[in-house]
Amino acid sequence: MMKRIQKYNTLLKSLRQKITNRNIYFFWSGGDDSNLLLRIFLHEELNKDCDLNIIVIPFPQHCYAIDNIISCKEFFAIHKIKVEFLQTEAQIDKNINPANACLLCKSIRRSRFLDYYLPIQQSGDLIITSHNLSDLMSYYIELCTVQLDIKKRDSYRLRYLEVSNKFLASYQTENDTELFRPMLTFSQVEIRKFLSLPMCTNYPLEIILQKCFWANQRKRLLQDYFVKADIVSDFNEVYKLMSNDFGVPTTDEFRTLPFDTYLF
Repeated sequence: MMKRIQKYNTLLKSLRQKITNRNIYFFWSGGDDSNLLLRIFLHEELNKDCDLNIIVIPFPQHCYAIDNIISCKEFFAIHKIKVEFLQTEAQIDKNINPANACLLCKSIRRSRFLDYYLPIQQSGDLIITSHNLSDLMSYYIELCTVQLDIKKRDSYRLRYLEVSNKFLASYQTENDTELFRPMLTFSQVEIRKFLSLPMCTNYPLEIILQKCFWANQRKRLLQDYFVKADIVSDFNEVYKLMSNDFGVPTTDEFRTLPFDTYLF
C-alpha cells in the first residue's frame, strides 16, 4: 500500500511539473490507463493549472455508443472542461484481419488528429498519452518475435524506432511540441488497482461500447495475460532488456519519423 501511495505521489508531482501554465492536449480513449489519468486530473483539479484540451477520436465507430458520447460531452460542459470528439468518415471492414485493422486504424486516427491540430498548433504545446509499462513489456516481446520473422525484417527497423520511442517518458519534437507519457512505470495490474480506489467515481467512464479489433491483437492478448497472471515488472528492468537486446536509438534516428508516429 505504501509503495502504491509513493508511486501515485511521484506521478502527481511529474504531472504538475509538466502541465503548469501550458497548453495541454490529452488523448482520452476510455481505456483503463487513460481513465486513471483523467480521474487524477479531476480528483486533483489539475485542469485548473493548465489549458486542458481532452481529445477523443471515437473510431472505429462501432466501438462507441452515441449516448455515451453525449453524456460525456454534457459532463465536461458542466465542469467547464474543453473536449473535442474528432469524428471521421473513414470506415474499416468488420471482417478485416485484426492485425491489418489496427495498422489502418492508427493511420486514420493520426491523420484525423493532425487535421485538427496542425492549424492551431502553438510553440510549447504538450501532448499527453497514457502508454504504460504493460505496453512496453508487450512491445519488447513483439520486437523479439518480429526480429525472428524473415518476412517482416524489412519493416523491423521502422517498428523498432517507433517502439523505442515509447520508452521515453518525455520527447521533444522538432516542431517544438512535447510528448509526455506519465504512466510508463505503471503496469496494467497496478492501473486496475488504482481504478478501484474511491476517487472521482461520479463521472462517465464507459465511453467504449464494445471490444474492438485490437481485442485479438497480440499486444492486447499479452496484456490480458499479464493481468490474469498478476505479472508486475519494473520499468528499469524492462528498459534494460530493451537496451541490451536492441540498443537505444539516437535523437536524430527518432526524428527520421514524424512526431505523429509516436502518438498512438
